[in-house]
Amino acid sequence: MTPNIPIQVRKEESRERRRAAERWRKWIEHLRRQQQQERHRRRRWLIALLLAFLETKPVQMFFPVHFAEADPPRQKRQSQRSRKSDEETATPDTRSDDERRYLYDYSPRHGEEELEVYDGLTWNDIVAYNRVHRPWLFPAFTPIPGMPPRYATEQVHVWTLLFEMQYPHIRPDAIAALKLVVDSSAHAWIDACKAEQDGLSYKDLRRQCMRRTPDATLYEFPRAAARWREHQRCEAEERKKEIKETPDNGPRPPGFD
Repeated sequence: MTPNIPIQVRKEESRERRRAAERWRKWIEHLRRQQQQERHRRRRWLIALLLAFLETKPVQMFFPVHFAEADPPRQKRQSQRSRKSDEETATPDTRSDDERRYLYDYSPRHGEEELEVYDGLTWNDIVAYNRVHRPWLFPAFTPIPGMPPRYATEQVHVWTLLFEMQYPHIRPDAIAALKLVVDSSAHAWIDACKAEQDGLSYKDLRRQCMRRTPDATLYEFPRAAARWREHQRCEAEERKKEIKETPDNGPRPPGFD
């Protein structure tokens, strides 16, 4: 019996060490979960404070943020009238089967414009029928004077212009069309980007002004032009200071004779 006592003691000590290690591991995991929950709570509070700060008037004056509007409330369902009253007041439906079933504001998938939809009609036929009988779905196009021929036949999109600037043979027309759709205060900056002056290039038009919506993209052009003018003014002042601090017989900064 005596030789077995140390073995039992060692086994008991080993079990105690494993239990202590398990308790330590569980405690560490508990602390990590608490820290993660605290980080999530702080993040939610920071997001709520940031949203409340962005809605204040001083911030909206300098950094306008356009939030998506909420969906309009659903109208309450009106009580159904009796079938007899409907028969007495209903007007005769003069629409054809095609008008009742297929003339909706749906668009076909790419490549399926020529597929037959119903009774020999294709999507192109339905669009042509809509142009005749539902003209409000196709607002009249107003051409912009001076628009390059490439963009003169349809409504031009600012994202399309920014995308097509990457092609050298389209870039002059895209820049000319862009100057017609943005504010005139940004024309000088656009010309500088086109001529690649002051370290600018045509890529800066997309890099500095591309936003999530077309309206926000158009709004960003005057702001980028204002930043460029302010940068030029600061550089001019720095050069004047260097001239004043430079002796008459010393080297003069570039740009001044």
